[in-house]
Amino acid sequence: MRETREKKYYRIRAWLFWLLAGGMILLILGAYFKDELYEKWLKSGGMEDITYEGKSRLEDTAECYLCGNSDNSLVGYYRKFDTIGLISLNDWYVLDFRLSCQDENGYERNTEDGTSSTYGNTGEIIYSSESNFHGTMASVEVTLPDDYELKMETLEEHLCQPCLDKVLESLEFRKWKHEKKGAVPLCLVDFKTLEIYSLQDWHRGCLIRDYWVEIEPEGNEITVDAYAIPQ
Repeated sequence: MRETREKKYYRIRAWLFWLLAGGMILLILGAYFKDELYEKWLKSGGMEDITYEGKSRLEDTAECYLCGNSDNSLVGYYRKFDTIGLISLNDWYVLDFRLSCQDENGYERNTEDGTSSTYGNTGEIIYSSESNFHGTMASVEVTLPDDYELKMETLEEHLCQPCLDKVLESLEFRKWKHEKKGAVPLCLVDFKTLEIYSLQDWHRGCLIRDYWVEIEPEGNEITVDAYAIPQ
């Protein structure tokens, strides 16, 4: 004779069943609405302004990386050109937008049609730039590390107090109190006037003398397009 196996059934108490079912529903809803819930939590504490203060430790102001003549800063070299630039503050790497067709002595020179491109990796940023030889437009794209953080000691060691104050003022931004966010360690500079302009994510454009600048941040990448205004 063929033996038949008896089916076994397990009973779950009603309260335990509904507890498990409720837990599953909450997990599904949490996964579905997690972005919305996180956004509400993020904004629950309101916003706050982030500002920076620093004290210069530079003894010889003539060696200031911005207004001085330090051999370790290219700002002094670019001051002879009527153009603007971008500074990576953590390593003080200076990028010229090449918006002026001048030779190394600062004199205008005749150029042919075309574009010029450069790119590189400083260890703090990855950058690429492109400009036309007529000096009418230029674009610089900078990629920061995912875990970028402002190195205040670099600025305090190499900037005089007035220049340090200008740079730190450009780093001010707003954020949600629960948000993990720091200042973008970049700024724009007018080589002629040495004025500093913000590259924080709230700043999307500005007029720098004869140049209009558009700023487009996306994650840890920033694209800056500059155009010479026709006279």
